[in-house]
Amino acid sequence: MIVSITFKNNYGAVPYTAASIVSEHTDTQHALEDAFNKTQNVFCSWSEKPVAGVTVCHYNFDSTPLRSSMVGDEFTVWTSDKDFKKFEVARVGFKEVA
Repeated sequence: MIVSITFKNNYGAVPYTAASIVSEHTDTQHALEDAFNKTQNVFCSWSEKPVAGVTVCHYNFDSTPLRSSMVGDEFTVWTSDKDFKKFEVARVGFKEVA
């Protein structure tokens, strides 16, 4: 499955597509969790260190790394070339929005 991540909660900034994740998981919940885990800045920035299946889709003009995924961000799970479901990162888990 492919999960595209839109960073929406950026202190009033314009939302932008931050990443596209190719997940080896075939069920939606595991694909969402996989994408969230791969876009966390734990030991280093996920946007500066290459990770298999992760495509960085946005670069900051000042070359700073991207933040971690967080509450309010939108994850779109593509189940086929034209079918998708949208989820918002909630305080716990994900909430389907479309």
